[in-house]
Amino acid sequence: MDQVNAYRNSAHLYDLDQRELVTADIPFYLEYAGSFGGGILELGCGTGRIAIPLAEAGHDITALDLSENMLAAFSAKLTNVAAGTKKKLALVQGNMADFSLRKTFDMIIAPFRAFQALTRAEDINGCLACMREHLNDGGIVIINVFRPFGTLDESWCYPETVQWERWDDATGSKVVKKHWGQRIDVENQIIYPGFAYEVMASNGVVERFADNLALKYYYYEQLTTLLQDAGFRIKEEYGWYDKSPIENGRELIFVCTR
Repeated sequence: MDQVNAYRNSAHLYDLDQRELVTADIPFYLEYAGSFGGGILELGCGTGRIAIPLAEAGHDITALDLSENMLAAFSAKLTNVAAGTKKKLALVQGNMADFSLRKTFDMIIAPFRAFQALTRAEDINGCLACMREHLNDGGIVIINVFRPFGTLDESWCYPETVQWERWDDATGSKVVKKHWGQRIDVENQIIYPGFAYEVMASNGVVERFADNLALKYYYYEQLTTLLQDAGFRIKEEYGWYDKSPIENGRELIFVCTR
């Protein structure tokens, strides 16, 4: 597996990030699951940040991710959930660009930039085709990407800087997350961020767990055209998880039907 986007070294620390950016979307998906939760597929499920709350609410979730490390962290968390919740969850190690699950769903989601991890045209188109094939009539697909403000260029690159720091209640360690912008491919609209967690144990010893990402970015018109060309109809669009207007919003959130 390519180490880019795999969280090969840091998956076990992913859930320490408690910024609004990675917590605000859970009520949003719970609301839609209340109407379209007859069977939910999550692509890029990671550590179960969204899948577990959906299962706890009584929904049947198929959770797919390419990263074995993220799925291992997901599985470890299941030791602390109720037996009834576990029965609602099916974890699948697979590629969102090319999958066949032999079932269809009322709701398919690719939350928190998961879709942006696909950087090649054949993978992007393959994912959209698989979504269509796995979607029930009357079902919805929700795709979320970040909104790039202005025109991204080489000025996007930036040196390593602290993003946040906090104490890990489970271990008593201090954790500092750092991030940086390694490079940008303007022609293909791909950014290459890096990040690292520095974990300081009680004895002062510091361990560093670093990983790299590659994320394709989209402007509004590009993504709407891509979705429509793939056979989707954009039913709703929002700029944040409170359903605020998409114009000038921090995110691009599309709710689509076939």
